[in-house]
Amino acid sequence: MAQPTYEVAEAPGEITITATDVALIDPTPRVAPAAEEMSVTGSSSDSFSITVSGMGQLTGLAYTVPAHSSGTIKAKLQVTAMSSQDVKDLNELALGMLSASYREQIKEYEKTSASANLSVWTWFFGGGGASASYEKTRETMQSKGLTEAQVDTLMETFLERASRMNTVEINFFVNNLNNDYSVSGDLYLYTVAGSIQTAKGTQQYRMLADQAAAGGPPPTGGGAPSSGVIKL
Repeated sequence: MAQPTYEVAEAPGEITITATDVALIDPTPRVAPAAEEMSVTGSSSDSFSITVSGMGQLTGLAYTVPAHSSGTIKAKLQVTAMSSQDVKDLNELALGMLSASYREQIKEYEKTSASANLSVWTWFFGGGGASASYEKTRETMQSKGLTEAQVDTLMETFLERASRMNTVEINFFVNNLNNDYSVSGDLYLYTVAGSIQTAKGTQQYRMLADQAAAGGPPPTGGGAPSSGVIKL
């Protein structure tokens, strides 16, 4: 049997996956309007912008995890994003530049944030819909104790990793052991997207969280926790 293929339509905060192979056809495909072109705001030619920050939704996935059991969701997504490894490397770079007190703040913030492994960036740049000029971003970073050289390194490394984005695969483990109902269909996960621009170039980026909820949106909706990796 041919491998399933997917077509994607996007709206801010949502990634819609519709199966096009007969084995995974979605009888009621949801097609969202195309997202507007992401743009960088601010008077400077150098900037970091978050244009989408919130709970994303993968739909049209063919899976069912019965009550009191676990399972795995695997799918190729026709949407470009950073890999889990690239996000991990960027997180480690940023955290290594911060003092112990700020690292502790992020650790506490992560406990209550849906952004999971993206929490460094939603904490750093203000999260939902935030956008700032390069000067403002630099000012914010320096207020956390980063030097100009560290800011340059972080921004340039982010740009380099964003330039490597490609279509991704997800491999998520679903833990439905504690629920007396099955979960199926959608997968809800936090997404952060925007643009980064430095003297070395401009690049749009997207990061998908490595923790999600299967079958229903958190914190309500009856979903089951899921976690895994995003691979190029």
